[in-house]
Amino acid sequence: MYQNFKEIEEKARMLGPKSVAVLFPDSLDVMTAIFEGADQGLIKPILVGDQAKIKAITQQFNIKPNGFEIIDEKGPQKAADICIDMARAGSVAFVVKGNIITSYLYRSLIKYTKAGAPDQIPCTLCFHHADNIKKVFTITDPGVNINPDVSIKRKILKNAINAQHRMGCKNPRIMIISSGHISGAKSKIQKDTDILQQLIKDNKMGRCQLSNTQNLYSEFSNHKVETDNFPDIFLVPNIDTGNILVKSIDHLGGGIRQCVTIGGDITVLTPSRSDRSADRIINLSLGVILSETGGI
Repeated sequence: MYQNFKEIEEKARMLGPKSVAVLFPDSLDVMTAIFEGADQGLIKPILVGDQAKIKAITQQFNIKPNGFEIIDEKGPQKAADICIDMARAGSVAFVVKGNIITSYLYRSLIKYTKAGAPDQIPCTLCFHHADNIKKVFTITDPGVNINPDVSIKRKILKNAINAQHRMGCKNPRIMIISSGHISGAKSKIQKDTDILQQLIKDNKMGRCQLSNTQNLYSEFSNHKVETDNFPDIFLVPNIDTGNILVKSIDHLGGGIRQCVTIGGDITVLTPSRSDRSADRIINLSLGVILSETGGI
């Protein structure tokens, strides 16, 4: 289990380089990270996008791409499809989002997963590190599935458990966030939680363990947060809850976040378009770790 992203970077340098497809790398931060990632032995990039724009950004900022292969495709959806096809064929270990709206990659990944791996579901996993928590933990799904039913939540949770196993967390602790009606009646979210908790108790979700509660306030009622009891995975009931939790950790808790999207045994790095090159190096390192033993 990794305590922080620095450990992830160090391990990734030992495991790389991995062949990757980089979608629309035509911005300074993206191209700088790709160049540095290659220089550090993390990746061997194939650049997919508008060749003229890619060459212009390298010339403008004197970045020497050292003979990186370029696939010239100006259409964003077509380019996203090319990247996912490369990952599906095994010619790249994972896909990296560059200067492009994430929804193009979501569409490609959803389309492929429906056709090629219908037992899975694409979802976003946000990996976090926060002060005083000596481990990297996961929040899912704040990116793809808007209001998932219990069958979708089960697939989302399975993705997260598998990813934490690959991160070296052999028995991840899971908090399924939910609440009941003020009247005491069970909400739909609570009913879903009951089903998922029973699946975990019946050992049908792989090696993992349940948190004692369904929210952090109850887990740490003395307001003393302990790493050992802190969840490795937070399963949120819907995309709104996920976004609130993720942004709260980022902007109020001073946390560091790195996002990936997983589906159909394909890993796609989905950093924010505002992320700087140093953040993107961490993201690349996370991709190397998650891709080390094949698809999820």
